Amino acid sequence: MFGERYRIVGTIGRGGMGTVFAVEDLKLGGSLRAVKVTVPPPDGSGSYIGEANTLMKLSHPHLPLIIDYFPPNEQGYEALVMDYIDGQTVADYYVKPYGGFTFAQIIHIGLQLCSALIYLHGQMPPIIHRDLKPSNVMIDSKGYVKLIDLGISRQYKLGQLQDTVQLGTVGYAAPEQEGAGQSDARTDIYGLGGLFYYMASGGKAYLRNDANISGKDPFVHLQTDIPHSFKNILRQMLQSNPQHRYRSMVDVESALKSLERRLTREQGEGPATARSQIIRSKQLCASVISLSPGAGATLVSLTLAALLGRRGVSVAAAEYSGLRPEWHALLMQRARRTSYEQNEGAFDERYIRYKQPDSLVSWFTLHPEQLANVEPDDYKFEQMLRHAGAAIDLIDLSAKWDEPLSFQLLRQSRFVFVVGDPSVTKWQARDFRKLDALEQELQGTGGSMVWIANKDIRFSGRSEWLSLFPMPPAAAIPLLPQEAIMNAQWNGRWFMGETGLNQRLNRALEPIFTLLYNEINTH
Repeated sequence: MFGERYRIVGTIGRGGMGTVFAVEDLKLGGSLRAVKVTVPPPDGSGSYIGEANTLMKLSHPHLPLIIDYFPPNEQGYEALVMDYIDGQTVADYYVKPYGGFTFAQIIHIGLQLCSALIYLHGQMPPIIHRDLKPSNVMIDSKGYVKLIDLGISRQYKLGQLQDTVQLGTVGYAAPEQEGAGQSDARTDIYGLGGLFYYMASGGKAYLRNDANISGKDPFVHLQTDIPHSFKNILRQMLQSNPQHRYRSMVDVESALKSLERRLTREQGEGPATARSQIIRSKQLCASVISLSPGAGATLVSLTLAALLGRRGVSVAAAEYSGLRPEWHALLMQRARRTSYEQNEGAFDERYIRYKQPDSLVSWFTLHPEQLANVEPDDYKFEQMLRHAGAAIDLIDLSAKWDEPLSFQLLRQSRFVFVVGDPSVTKWQARDFRKLDALEQELQGTGGSMVWIANKDIRFSGRSEWLSLFPMPPAAAIPLLPQEAIMNAQWNGRWFMGETGLNQRLNRALEPIFTLLYNEINTH
């Protein structure tokens, strides 16, 4: 708790300058904020209070709004409270298997950063960011850019020969940040050039020393849609001598706008197109529902998440809040045998997060004791999943899919996986009518409904059973031996890891994996 007003609900990130927490603003109805708790300055000056007062006066659409400030405590720690940004960093986009931006998107992002930096450089005295790197640029849920973490920014001091403290990040820090001179606006031009290089090279940092030693052109490995004219801009931005760079960020913006106009004429990809493409690059949401109670949506959800994680795809898997808590017991049993991180109430106090350190899957299980005491909150649920930063959000709705809150989740899903088993006496005509209407909505938003046959066994009515699905099932999962499942559960293991089951499940779900891979790689 900060100042009896801000309640910590999760950790957003940690770095050399401090830790950033997600907090609820109790005076404003639990609105989410971000709080950066800074360590004492390395130059021993004792406080960032001067910088904090400066930052609180800033107002720009591509900068976070500083809301509150807590001066140093006895240990020298202080805190800045700012807007919580619903989005992902540029770095997040490059850790995913489908990550990266097109050239049009890079220009779209770059022009917004230029706008923010021109504003900062136009202050009196100018404010130099000095740490332009992928983890300090956020893309919000609407595709707009926010330049965050002004923690090592400084005001330009006329007549000072060099910076008091040498800070920055390798690959983005200009030579003058290493003691070769004082930072000025051209320092940020170099940093922005390093950020552009990272995006245009598929996630590689620009290492000027390596380029100088090898004598090779560092720009030959940029992605194929990068034009020669943009490479020339990069070369000038990344000059070691500040006098050889662009004179100001306004000049960089002018060069980028010229490229944007040409891109719009030649390909029709203007700012709105680039922004919409970035929005579609967010996490892919897939929901799993049961056609009837007990059909196996939970089994399919657990299996998909675990196997996707083993295949190198990051997944945030959650059970819907309207269900009876079930995942918690399974994960707690596993946690007794293996190393799992547990985090209660991260963004949504109804949930406990389980994650193994070396796993790509974050499991969000319903808290068996908190659920009855907390009102449903879709916004917190969405923030919880978004903060996980996974390539795929996988939600188990089971048989509770027709409730108003869960139906809204289905409408927002890219894929709705409908699981049906051979117990067709439980199937209801009204459910098919609802699902048919939902499928029409999904098609209008680019979504898809996919049918999965579960508990598949050889029996006389098998062909007729499969023919009753509105569409041929994309996958048929065999009826698994209950003995193997019970042995796994009682011994704290995943049943899909049992001898023989892993191969059968991977083979059965291969069509689903292909659907997800194709969607990830095309968006």
